Amino acid sequence: MIAAALLLAAAPALLDTTLENGLRVTILPDPGMTVVATQVWYHVGSADEDPGSRGLAHLFEHLMFGPTQTREAREYSAFHTGHGGEENAFTDTDETVYVSEIAPPHHLGVLVREADRMRHLVLDQAALDNERKIVIEELRLRTENDPLGRLFTAAQVALLAGHPYGHEVAGTHEDLDAASLSAVRAFYARWYVPGNAQVVVVGPVDAEETLAAIRREFGSISGGGSLDRRQIPAIPAHRFPARVTLREDIPPVDVAMLGFPLPPPDAPDADAVEVLLEMLTARQVDPVREELVVRRKRGIEAGAQGMVFRRGGALVFYVASLPYRRQETAFRDLEDARLALDGGAWLSEEALQAAQRSLLRKGADRRYRAAQMADALGRDTWFRGDPAAALDREQRLSAVTLADVRAAWERWVLRREPVRLYVEPKHVPWYITAFGWLAPLFL
Repeated sequence: MIAAALLLAAAPALLDTTLENGLRVTILPDPGMTVVATQVWYHVGSADEDPGSRGLAHLFEHLMFGPTQTREAREYSAFHTGHGGEENAFTDTDETVYVSEIAPPHHLGVLVREADRMRHLVLDQAALDNERKIVIEELRLRTENDPLGRLFTAAQVALLAGHPYGHEVAGTHEDLDAASLSAVRAFYARWYVPGNAQVVVVGPVDAEETLAAIRREFGSISGGGSLDRRQIPAIPAHRFPARVTLREDIPPVDVAMLGFPLPPPDAPDADAVEVLLEMLTARQVDPVREELVVRRKRGIEAGAQGMVFRRGGALVFYVASLPYRRQETAFRDLEDARLALDGGAWLSEEALQAAQRSLLRKGADRRYRAAQMADALGRDTWFRGDPAAALDREQRLSAVTLADVRAAWERWVLRREPVRLYVEPKHVPWYITAFGWLAPLFL
């Protein structure tokens, strides 16, 4: 608690404002850092796509590195390379983010280029065809050739059917093949506007000078008017199917999962849920694996995983076994593990303090790494509505009590009916089918 207060006291002053055209600007000057992190958060992701624009959020992550009316393709990347910097981008369900790290004063050149591609990006058939090929190849490498990637995508689509999160973040071949130039231009005009963006700058900068540069470069860009944004329901409010069974091309194991929907990051008990996930999923010894694999010998692998999105998250218990066990047996094992965890060593004062120390260390890392702090400011702005939440996060998490964590555990996990997912392999060798039942004798 004392260390968290010291971190908060040492935090530099945050400048957070919104320009007349709707662009949000967040600047955290810190002379102790060596590089400047600049991030542009566009509040559009796969959840904002409709049937006519599937895959475009991820496609734009690539298109934005193309030519503008004043600069050649890849000039943005060449600028960073020439000044010893790094640049990248990522797309998720709720946002597309362009990230830069570079030594001062070259961050001012980054701002010039970010404004240029917000205003003057060239979108023609040649650019679309070229980037489409690159994205399709990326799909092959990262998803289609990755069994776990395919499994995660299939599970997301099946479990969240009907929810805006219920389709592939990166899109599909069919989505990309169907993307027309007119649809791409309409997507850019709708979403890549100041009123749907946030510029975050962290590092050894002069806040007022940087703000003046942002006003100069971005201030005259049209704000884009009022966005017709769909309301994304919180994940716990989604009506999940009672059970989903999938057959996927995975290694010859059956995987049973119990999923527990979690509240959004701006919920009243979100801090307690975050500490809960740290206690349960960030331990060197996974308590679910200890219960099912080590103690009960009920699987060849097991564990707990957490995930967080803007409109909620999930805690997943899973167990993998050779494909001879009945579904009901696997789910009963997971249910027994859930009950056995209640009151276990992971849910103790000692475990709480260890988790809080771990979270405090991560917060300390952000104080020295501009990119991590910029990401936290952008994420808390979009997920929680307040960038300052990134600065007092450690103090809030340090104030979470064991009673708070127990209440979150009981509310969201122990007393909830879970979502059940069972995955079977498409191909099973005959000897596993014939003799897999003997495996527990040798585990």
